[in-house]
Amino acid sequence: MQKLKGVIFSLRGVLVREGTVDPDLLDQSIKLLRFLLSQSVQPVLVTNSSWVITQSDDTKTAFHGFLSEILGQDIPYYQGGREIEPKQTKNAMGHILKEQGWKKSEVFYIGSTPEDVQAASNGGFPLLNAKWHGDYSHYGFEFSSPKEVASFIDCCCLTPGEWFWGIEDNGLRMYSIAPLAEHSKAYPQGVIYSADAKQAVKSNGGNLRFWGLLMAARLHLSGIGVDLDYVAPYPGHSTTSEKSALMDMIAIVSGSLRAKYLVDFIERHTDAPKSQTLRNGGNTKPDINNQLNTIKLNPHPTRTGPKKQKYKNPPSLTGRTVLVIDDICTEGFSLEAARAFFEAAGANVILLSWLKTPGNNDYRAITDLNVPIENPFETYTSKGSRERIYPNSQKVLNSDAHNQIAEAYTKYSDWEWPSG
Repeated sequence: MQKLKGVIFSLRGVLVREGTVDPDLLDQSIKLLRFLLSQSVQPVLVTNSSWVITQSDDTKTAFHGFLSEILGQDIPYYQGGREIEPKQTKNAMGHILKEQGWKKSEVFYIGSTPEDVQAASNGGFPLLNAKWHGDYSHYGFEFSSPKEVASFIDCCCLTPGEWFWGIEDNGLRMYSIAPLAEHSKAYPQGVIYSADAKQAVKSNGGNLRFWGLLMAARLHLSGIGVDLDYVAPYPGHSTTSEKSALMDMIAIVSGSLRAKYLVDFIERHTDAPKSQTLRNGGNTKPDINNQLNTIKLNPHPTRTGPKKQKYKNPPSLTGRTVLVIDDICTEGFSLEAARAFFEAAGANVILLSWLKTPGNNDYRAITDLNVPIENPFETYTSKGSRERIYPNSQKVLNSDAHNQIAEAYTKYSDWEWPSG
């Protein structure tokens, strides 16, 4: 997981606007800048225009100089047409990254205008869309105040550490944010957030914004998003299941990272019994066939965008990288089924889930299918498979994740500026 090192601020519509300065918004903006500096996160200012502030004594000062004086240190400043090409160009963002020594995955961009949308996209950064001076664009993650941005950075970027759980082995890459630990002696702080997280991922309840932003931040800061071509949510157990509202956040961050988010790329063609129902019944144990026999890839998935257009031909997958996201991983049957279909189409696959069930729920990775998937865009009948078992306890990457996520979840709901 990368450390957040920088935040690029557009001036127009974020820190300044034409006309009279709003003292409350200016105060919040300065607090945000100070908060970032206190956390060793470097703010950078970018603009295509010169901005001057006229103070009460009619003294005119360049706005970036005014800010630097208040903050007691120089803030890096880049103006399109002077230090850089116009900010919305790829070269402009590349120049800033090179000069600051940053990777794409270590930076967020705060902006509000169509030019900022271009700048963030060309830079490969998620856009934090500042709405407090006006509504100039509907792209990116919307924030109503500088304070709300600060709470996101603190609770979703800085407080959580590494993934809780993960596998990196011979092309298998799977990660989870936190343990689902409503009743866990190993992860006692999990009780603070687990019920809310379960509501968010299963029934569109709970603190949807926190869990959505948390996954978006983890996806970006981990560097996983850099080389993605497609992002596919795993479908519910029913052919009529609706996608979780959390996936709207994933669609936004996918667009920022220039990956195509295809909401129905994985198609449930037959209802599948819920694994938990099978476990509770006691007579039938869930296995990978429950998923392999009930999904396929959709040859005509829906494109992201207001027109909801369909692909005329199946998307090209050979050599491409697909991210599959599911809500809760227990033994990995859903994610492994998806991996089998995408790999049969020639893709590389990365798997993510919000939560991983601890305890005796080892991950069961498919190593080989007895009958290969010949056409992943058609239904398939499994004749069995060989598996490799990854012991749950041996794949914990961050044993403190339950504490970190509990802390982040608790303070996000009622976040305040640090005292002092």
